[in-house]
This record gives sequence, structure tokens and C-alpha cells, in this order.
Amino acid sequence: MTATPRLSLPLLAAGQAQKHVTHNDALTRLDALIHLVVDSRSETAPPATPTELSAYIVPTGGSGVFAGRADQVALFEDGGWTFLAPRPGWQAWVSDEAEHNLWTGTEWRRDSPLSSLGASLWGVNGTADVTTRFVVQAQASLFNHAGAGHQVKLNKAAAGDTASLLFQDGFSGRAEIGLAGDDDLHVKVSADGSAWAEAMVVDRTTGGVSLPATRWACAPNLLVNGDMQINQRGFAGGVLVAGMYGFDRWKAGPSGATLSLSAYDLTLSAGGLIQPVEPALWGVASFAGLTLTLSVEDLSGDDLAVSIGSVSGTLTAGSGRRSVTLTPTPGDSGVLAVAIAPASDPVTLRRIKLEFGSVASGWVARPATLEEALCARYHWRHEGALALDAYQDVGGAVQQTLVLPSRMRAVPSVAFAVSGTVNVAGGSAAITLLSRREARVGVAAAATGRVQAAFGSVAFDAEL
Repeated sequence: MTATPRLSLPLLAAGQAQKHVTHNDALTRLDALIHLVVDSRSETAPPATPTELSAYIVPTGGSGVFAGRADQVALFEDGGWTFLAPRPGWQAWVSDEAEHNLWTGTEWRRDSPLSSLGASLWGVNGTADVTTRFVVQAQASLFNHAGAGHQVKLNKAAAGDTASLLFQDGFSGRAEIGLAGDDDLHVKVSADGSAWAEAMVVDRTTGGVSLPATRWACAPNLLVNGDMQINQRGFAGGVLVAGMYGFDRWKAGPSGATLSLSAYDLTLSAGGLIQPVEPALWGVASFAGLTLTLSVEDLSGDDLAVSIGSVSGTLTAGSGRRSVTLTPTPGDSGVLAVAIAPASDPVTLRRIKLEFGSVASGWVARPATLEEALCARYHWRHEGALALDAYQDVGGAVQQTLVLPSRMRAVPSVAFAVSGTVNVAGGSAAITLLSRREARVGVAAAATGRVQAAFGSVAFDAEL
């Protein structure tokens, strides 16, 4: 044996010449290893001008004489570098970290959090890892005050990150409380750790509370006919030219639109749809500066481009309710154009909703009669025909008053067709608007006698 088994100190051989050299080498190495102090454990290259006090723990990726010496102790002695492979239990003070380190047999590890750098991993009755660096396995944990109050702080790097408390069952998430993806306070629950339901959201600015999953607390939809179920024009799907209305309140964008509807599933193949929204209808003077959230259900095929006034965003495809929050600019006063269009490929979606605030609440349909009344504010078609049948003197008027189901947004235009005329003076068939909710249907007799006429395809229009 030529060296000691623990510290690899050189031993004197029998009859060895110049024994002092070997003896001094052993003392030098012993001087370095006892109360071992290294300059660093992160320097991959040796220093340009080492001294007899220079010592390092070589990290992975070493270069020069440090190459291939990962985790070894490098000592500069007698003008050259000596490398020693550590044994489990070796200890070293790392000067540039001000930390005490221990060689475990596989890694150099801080053995106690003596400085602000702390321990890289800490397990109390459990095993920590590089993801969960602090583990406590116990029946209870206590964080007590040190003279007054006590705060537990969770910090995140940016608004889009998450700082939350996650409650698990068998390491599968069941509830979460915190700042999840933005700076509002969220409370979420899950039955399987995969699909999550937003139970409560507290707005970070106003403190307003919303309950997205509670039907009676869901915000009203600022869009009319968001599920496309009202179809007074009898639109069967297909191509709409720019500005042309199809399903009630929805018109084609500047490039037109190609769409179809199956039950509640809307497929938008090309172009885009627009709905003009009146602020006065929802009790505000303007939408400018107000936070609005647009959402759809089960968006598939591609992402959906969204614009609200002059601001725009994107809905990413995915199951459940997908949303984007936008705030119209000061220039977005008056009627607000809300537009959707496929990012590129066709998309399928259902139940479009626009609401105040930054949280997308669940879909709650308005009563059908109310939805129809809102549609009739902009467009209304009379079902069937209006029949006039009376006896009248020559030139006498035969008239009927027509009351519209809703007071229209503005004085509408009217379209109609006349058929089955008997004894009607030419050019006398007309529908005269009396107000935004009342019109008069009438003809004049061409001669004394019975007068008949049928007014069909009657439509009043005050669309934006």
C-alpha cells in the first residue's frame, strides 16, 4: 500500500530516499483536507494564477486540467494540481457560497441552510426532489408567530403565472385557491384532477365577486341570440355576402362568411361574423374602458380571432368554455362591433357570450320570449299574411293597424308583398309606419264594392 485508504496521503516506503519529500507531501495534503475550504464548486476552469491555498470542487463540464474531474477535490500544491476523489462523509466549506457541503457518495450537498442561499432540497420525514424542494410528511404542520402576526407568502414571477394552494386526493387535484393565470382570486374544483370548474372569482381591481358555475349568479349575455336559435329570415346556412344578416343579429364581416348550424354547433368555414352591440340596451353610455369577456363553448378545429371594437385577441381551441378578456379603448364609444373569425382553418363552436368583467361565466339561456323580443327590436317578420276584406266606396280606404311585438331600435324600413287583390286601386297598397311599434296596412277601393288584399312576407328592419 502506497497511500492511506481514507485521505490518500502518500506513505513512506522502506529504504526510501528523500523521505522528507513524501512526508512533506502528506503533510501538505493533510493541511488542505483537514477543515477543507474550497474557493468554489461552480468554476469549470482553473484560475489563471492559483496559489498554494487554491482549492476547488470541480463541477460538471470542467475544462482544461479540470476536464473529466467532476465532483473531485482539486488542490494546488507544489506548483501543480492534485485531484482527489471524495469519499462519503467528506466535508467542505464553499467560500463563494458561504455554505457547508457534504459528499453523499453521489453528490455534493449543502448539509444545513446556514446562509441566505439555504438548502437546495429539504425533506422532513419525506424525500424532496428538484420539483418539490420542500417536503413535510406529518399529521400536522404549524407556522407560529415570532412575537406578533405571521404571514405565509406565495409569490409568482408574472401575472400569467400561478400562485395558489392546491388540495389533492391521492395526489390528484380536487380544489385550488389562488392567483391562477392572472391576478384575480380564483376558487376552482375538480372531480378528476383534469377538468376544472371555476366556482368563484374575485376581481383584483374592484373586489367584485362572480360565481361562474352558479346559474342564478351568471352574468347576462350582452349578445343577442348567442346560440343562433332565432332565425326569422329562414337562413339555411351557406354563404353570406359582406354585411348580410343570416341568423338573427349576426351579419357577415367585410369578407363575407360561410357557415352552417347543426343544433347548437356553429361551423364557421370562412370569413367572419359580426354583431353590433348597443351600450344603451345594457344600461351604459359607452363600453369604452369597460372590461369585457367573450367566450364560446367547445371550440374545435382552430383558434378563433376575436375583436371587440378596436381591440382584438384570440380564443385557443379546446373543450369547455374558452374565453378572452378585452377592454375597448376610449375611441370605442357608441355601437360596439363584436366580431369572430377562424384563425385559418374552419372552426366549430357553440353558445357565444359577451359579459362585463374578466371572468367567463357559464351559459344561461334567456327565456325564448325575451330573446325573441330582443331580436324584434332590430328585425321582425310577421308570420303568415294580413288579409284585408271589406266593402267600400270608390276611393275609400280599407285599413288595419299592426302592432309590433317590440318597440324597434329606430323607425324601421318595411318590406312586403301583396297578393289576392280584388277591386284595389293601383298603387294604393301600402304599409305606413305610425311609430317605432305601430304600422297601418291599407288599400283603397278602385270602385264601390268588395275590396280584398293579402299582405305577405311583411318584414320590419332596423338593423345596425
